[in-house]
Amino acid sequence: MAAIFPSPSISSATSAAIVPDLELPQMRSHPLVPGSQKEIAFIEHIDARLSQITRRYAKKFSKGSGSGDEAPGYDNFAQCVVDLETVFNMVWISGTRG
Repeated sequence: MAAIFPSPSISSATSAAIVPDLELPQMRSHPLVPGSQKEIAFIEHIDARLSQITRRYAKKFSKGSGSGDEAPGYDNFAQCVVDLETVFNMVWISGTRG
């Protein structure tokens, strides 16, 4: 004889208490011109920030001081999220309106 299980209740995983109401920053009114000096500088800046985030993440797991970089390793994931959110916002702001 098979056991009969009740249906699970409706999930509240997407409630406002769990998923905060995020507002995206205002995008540029005019996108960066492809191949322009501003676009190249922007890409280099984003690349440098992502490299710094990667180094800080790697330092979390290393025992030694490593690269001589002043930035400490992350103590928790929330610190990493703050840094990544800054990069994501910069990319969003620079995006081309479609």
